[in-house]
Amino acid sequence: MHELPLLLFTFLLQGSVGVTLWLALLRRRAGSVLPGVIIAFGMACIGLLASMLHMGYPLNALNALRHVASSWLSREVVFASLYLAALGLSGLLMIVRKPGSGLLLPLAALLGVIDVFCMAQIYMHASVITWQHVNTLFLFFGTSGIVGSVLVALLALKGRWSFLPQLVKIASAVVAVMVLSRLLVQPLWFSAILETSQQVVTFPHAPLERLQQLHGLYLAGWVISVLGMLGFVVGSLRKATGMLMLGAVLLLAAEVVLRFIFFSIG
Repeated sequence: MHELPLLLFTFLLQGSVGVTLWLALLRRRAGSVLPGVIIAFGMACIGLLASMLHMGYPLNALNALRHVASSWLSREVVFASLYLAALGLSGLLMIVRKPGSGLLLPLAALLGVIDVFCMAQIYMHASVITWQHVNTLFLFFGTSGIVGSVLVALLALKGRWSFLPQLVKIASAVVAVMVLSRLLVQPLWFSAILETSQQVVTFPHAPLERLQQLHGLYLAGWVISVLGMLGFVVGSLRKATGMLMLGAVLLLAAEVVLRFIFFSIG
């Protein structure tokens, strides 16, 4: 499965950024956000390791640092490195109980958001008809919002942050907004694909054929995503832990399926 390294990289790094965004917002009200920082840092490290494996030779990552002024790939590498450094240093300062983490955590979140944007631009500027749409931005930032909200809500359920009783409900609202907004973009995406394929005769049609082949899996991914959203939202409103956990599992599974489809049709 040649898509696996890229799937792991984008999914884990974007999810890590989502967690970091939540932690940056919660840091002033939490006794300690260190467990969340460790989770976010671990996800980012595994994701970056997967990206190096995709390059075939880890030292090739250094070559991607060239042409920062003109290459979205170079920018993505730079901001991913800065994000990981700021997040790691923030966690280290928390462990040794030194000041400075309060400033580094929001900085890491900002760098992470920029990195996700650069990541999306890499694919939106590729010569692949199924990637050249704002749907790619919605997919990538949606993963940050959904995965980050799910993981933070699960941490809250474990009693990490009982200081904020409404945290799980807010997280479920973010999940609902992300899922529904991405769902609304799908008709526009299909319309743009159809229009472009009819106008450009020489455009590679392999992605379109692959999308047709994966149509059933595509629908299944969205069904799982919507069911997960409903379970997560209803579970948070009714304080039904079992339903919320089931919704979380379905949401994460749907993210993996949709990400697999994204790379398979590229």
